[in-house]
Amino acid sequence: MDILVVHASKYGSARRYAEWIAEALDAPVAASDEVSPAQLAEHDLVVFCAAIYGPMLRDSGVLKDAMQIGGSTRWVLVTVGLSDPDLSTKRDELVAAKFEASLRDRLEVFHLRGAMDRDRLNVVERSMMAGVRKALAGKRARTPDDEAMLEVLDDSAVDLTDRAAIAPIVESCLR
Repeated sequence: MDILVVHASKYGSARRYAEWIAEALDAPVAASDEVSPAQLAEHDLVVFCAAIYGPMLRDSGVLKDAMQIGGSTRWVLVTVGLSDPDLSTKRDELVAAKFEASLRDRLEVFHLRGAMDRDRLNVVERSMMAGVRKALAGKRARTPDDEAMLEVLDDSAVDLTDRAAIAPIVESCLR
């Protein structure tokens, strides 16, 4: 089987997961800006690891364009973000907003936790994170997801990546 693992990473968490998955599958790994949608569509299986930044799924348009080409490629999307996917449906909502139903039906989706180092964020990102933290702290009735995000955002650096978390993805890809 011809497999390609792709990452759309800004600070490295999605790239780290892509490298781990590629190693487990004995597959090459590439950055999303190094491959065209047409090149993605040539593979039997594409695992696309994309970082989440607020309401954005990094380079989701590349994956969407590749899926629209057609063919028999099997598509796996791995979202990487700070929120705990076990406590929130926000990631599923983001995927639904980025991919119409006909594409989502052909997309196997997994959600993993990433990392953040406030010192590496640009001014806009730091301001955005401060605003999110302030809004969450000001809520009277917080959800478990709100509490978990507040805890993560209070740290100057946090790394929630977990190599063991790729096991279900690798298992699915080998089926």
